[in-house]
Amino acid sequence: MKRACLYIRVSTDEQADKGFSQRDQAERLQTHCLKNDILVTRIIFEDYSAKTFNRPEWTKLLADMKKSRGEDFDYVMFTKWDRFSRNTADAYQMIRILTVDYQTQPIAIEQPLDLSVPESKTILAVYLSMPEVENDRRALNVTYGMRRAKKEGRWMGLAPIGYKNRITQDGRKYIAIHEPEASYMKWAFEQLAEGTLATEHVWMKAREKGLKCSRSSFWDYIRNPGYCGKIRVPQFKDEEAQLVDGQHEPLISERLFYQVQDMLEDRKRQFKNKKGTKAVSPRSLALRGFLICPKCNNLLSGSASRGRKHYYHYYHCSCGTRFKAEPTNILFERMLKQFVPKRGMAELFKAVVCDAFYDSKTRRPDYNRTVEFITLQNNRITKARELLLTDIISGKEYQEIKKECDDKIVRAEAELKQFNNRDTEDLDIEGLADLATKNLQKLSQFYSDADSDIKRLIIGSVYPEKWVFDGESHRTTKINQAAELIYQINNKLRYKKTGIKFLEKFHSGEVHL
Repeated sequence: MKRACLYIRVSTDEQADKGFSQRDQAERLQTHCLKNDILVTRIIFEDYSAKTFNRPEWTKLLADMKKSRGEDFDYVMFTKWDRFSRNTADAYQMIRILTVDYQTQPIAIEQPLDLSVPESKTILAVYLSMPEVENDRRALNVTYGMRRAKKEGRWMGLAPIGYKNRITQDGRKYIAIHEPEASYMKWAFEQLAEGTLATEHVWMKAREKGLKCSRSSFWDYIRNPGYCGKIRVPQFKDEEAQLVDGQHEPLISERLFYQVQDMLEDRKRQFKNKKGTKAVSPRSLALRGFLICPKCNNLLSGSASRGRKHYYHYYHCSCGTRFKAEPTNILFERMLKQFVPKRGMAELFKAVVCDAFYDSKTRRPDYNRTVEFITLQNNRITKARELLLTDIISGKEYQEIKKECDDKIVRAEAELKQFNNRDTEDLDIEGLADLATKNLQKLSQFYSDADSDIKRLIIGSVYPEKWVFDGESHRTTKINQAAELIYQINNKLRYKKTGIKFLEKFHSGEVHL
């Protein structure tokens, strides 16, 4: 009597509902064996895809057949060939293994074939290729459908942290802002845009606040344009990758998102040039990552050396430059006192800031420059198109120019949107100026008492760029415009005819201190 192993496979619950249930397959196979006087020695139930033979139960079956050298049964039986495999190449290879290595014949009871007849291989190719074609067509339809949904601004897949997948009453899926994770991510973007803390440090502080995500996931999230309301549509065939407006509510502005991307790119270049900053600094080394070596122009690092009774901190460079941390910090605090407004200067500072703000809001020079920049990029695209039509440049060169210009236009349009939002906001500039002057009056003491994180925030606010320390003095190249106004207020002010002082070349109304 011939012996058989019954192989019963489904891949999903949906298939079971459509007539491929395991009970139905088992009943038909057992009935066939009973009618043909075949002994069933083993029944295998598999719930796995047939795209490959890397399936748990099938792997166990092959291992057992290898041990017994195929003597346990004569047939491996299934209902149809698509229960056996949905990959033509893999199916042919597995048939050879079964028939040649283990002398076991695979049989589909509803699609019977005599494999000893050469012409049967033609029909076998049809039986095996049809499920594979069906799979490929289904996958392609899914790809087209998801791509169309993305082009319409729908978020596909699992929502990023700060959002949550939702379903409307009519069954439409969407993502909505989810607290408190949304606030943590928004805080992280704002901190990264400031550029004071390293990315890993921001991630660590966000985790302390309650954000639950790994380091690698955090890097993916801060690169995700979905947070500013955009959907990334990847490149497909001849279609270029693009960003479209999403249907979900943005968590941050486009301007903030692109500021973070620019900051990440700058840090990437600094890392390649070995100028990256440390993620965390103790209070005694708060200036680590801000000071430039006077000999080799690399950023100074910092560490502690153990003495007999205490630890002694130093700022140092790989070239051998070395400064004691304590006097370096004291010199910096003395320099910081220069930005504390003198008596009567606070009111003058407030008047200057308010005057400059209202003046710049009327002239809107930044807005006009941005519009001109967008026009310039559109003109570049037009000129490149003309060069393409005259065969001066190739299609590939044109696409590269167009992509570069489109990226710049997208970022510039984000700037314009931010300008428009400012125009609609009722900004309390006087209140902000009052708060700034109060903070400036106690800046030195506030810095001295602060922990490492706050110290670095203050440093980054006053000095947007790194500076050189030569052992005796801090030589800075650029400082915050508000701080510069305090420091040089007596030299850069003149009187209007009305008696109000103002700064000749002060264009920014934003106070960061």
